[in-house]
Amino acid sequence: MVKIVTVSSSKGGAGKTTTTICLADYWARMGNRVGLIDTDPNKSLSRWFQKGRENGFFEGIEFRQELQDKQIIETAKQLSKTCDILLIDVAGIASISLLKAAGIADLVIIPAQPNEDDFLEAANTAAIVKEAMELTGRSIPYRTVITRGKQNTSVLRHMVNQLKRMNYPVFDTIIHDRTIYPQARFNGNTPVSLEPSGSAALEIENLAEEIVAQLVADHEKKQSQAA
Repeated sequence: MVKIVTVSSSKGGAGKTTTTICLADYWARMGNRVGLIDTDPNKSLSRWFQKGRENGFFEGIEFRQELQDKQIIETAKQLSKTCDILLIDVAGIASISLLKAAGIADLVIIPAQPNEDDFLEAANTAAIVKEAMELTGRSIPYRTVITRGKQNTSVLRHMVNQLKRMNYPVFDTIIHDRTIYPQARFNGNTPVSLEPSGSAALEIENLAEEIVAQLVADHEKKQSQAA
């Protein structure tokens, strides 16, 4: 059964589009049939994907742009028929779009840079996910991934420690700020394609494995509850 992962952030520059397309590229290269939906009016993912396709990248990924919130669920259903995993890029500020994209998701990922503003916005996005839970009557896991972290800085260490104390749902993997990301975007690819053995690609792999582990654990939990 296809797994649906919604990636959302209401704050620009949090790394939403980068996280989405890097995960899609990684899973496609691992042999999965990957679906990708861009619902963000900024169309950043659409431009990145189109450039990549023109340069011969992103094979194994089926892409759709869906800017009409009324059509998000139907588009996801159609794409799910031919995919192993479906990623939906949605702006958190567009609450109707997020309600729908979160409502059908198996997991919602909320990227955030290690600063107060980003985590306030992450909390706002999480609140919309909780609203989607109430509307659908189903549990929808959500988890934040720290992006653009500055290595070996006190700010990053402080943020990680604070989140652990608060038991905030956050991935262990940190996506660090690296020059390869703008370079990859300029080329229309990702670090997974540009430098497969590099540090950035390894972080993406680690995040992808955490996500899969989360999806598997949630599936097993639902099966045990049903039994």
